[in-house]
Amino acid sequence: MVHISLASSTLTQLPPCALAFHPSDSRFVVVGTYKLEQDGCRHGALQVYECDGGKLKLCNTIESQDSSILDLKFSPHDCSLLASTHSTGKVCLWRVSLSGEHGIDVDLISACEITDSSDTLVLSVCFSPIDPAVISVTLSSGEWRLCSISSESSVATVQVQKKFMAHSLEAWTSAFSSNGSMLFSGGDDSCLSAHDLRAGMQVWQDRRSHGAGVTSILSFPYNESQIWTGSYDEKLRVWDLRGAHRKGSVVNELSLGGGVWRLTHHPKLAEKLVLSCCMHGGARLINASDELSDSSVVGIITDGHESMVYGGDWSSDTGYLATCSFYDRKLNLWSYR
Repeated sequence: MVHISLASSTLTQLPPCALAFHPSDSRFVVVGTYKLEQDGCRHGALQVYECDGGKLKLCNTIESQDSSILDLKFSPHDCSLLASTHSTGKVCLWRVSLSGEHGIDVDLISACEITDSSDTLVLSVCFSPIDPAVISVTLSSGEWRLCSISSESSVATVQVQKKFMAHSLEAWTSAFSSNGSMLFSGGDDSCLSAHDLRAGMQVWQDRRSHGAGVTSILSFPYNESQIWTGSYDEKLRVWDLRGAHRKGSVVNELSLGGGVWRLTHHPKLAEKLVLSCCMHGGARLINASDELSDSSVVGIITDGHESMVYGGDWSSDTGYLATCSFYDRKLNLWSYR
């Protein structure tokens, strides 16, 4: 088992729903926040925290008056590029530089409307592992959209290249296959969809394996034959993709004690560990075994959060991980060994 202990805790200004450590400097973690007011208005912010020495300290807040932030990801190809998704149909791109008064600067370089209506929420973003100019986003309408990024140091654009109505309810998440040729998406309709991007067609759907909405999907750079899915039904499912007609099948299920909202593998792939944010159930560390049916829970976080754990990430080099919970506005830093 992995030993986990709380190193530091703080309160965010607004409810947090996503976070990411800077890929090359684990002193800094970026948090996206979301607040729905009684009049229906949404607003949020990007907050940057320094966690040097195992203590959390707020460095900077960039407020978004007209929209909340639902997801954020650093590009795996360019650690200075950060993408965030918003409640008003926007994708924002940010240039992150390790300099300035606070040791880190975050500057907006693009705010692009990519939906047909500002009432449509952009729920998630995922970078292609192969093409640095391609991202996938999922929408509250049930669609995913494939977008291209044109980015310079201070100017960028995001353009929709392909759209597909994959789900009858909210499309919560998407993930590329490790070679970038497939796009998997999960929706509130309990459906897992697989789309061949080279052929330009959906190749299979599964509507039977999940007992509730599909909320997270994880692919592995070192294993093209599997993906993991998480669901509101509190189960993690391991899929073998080597079936006939390229259709996947479930080979392992783990009950995690809460809705499996986010799955993030350790940045050092040799560690073969996955962090799962399990909503009201806290968080779990899971061993990503080479044998698909042998994955197991090796660490548990239940204390320290009194609300839905939606966000989590690993530091790249310092032996810490961070989690955040929504209604209690907690941001926690954990050490593990």
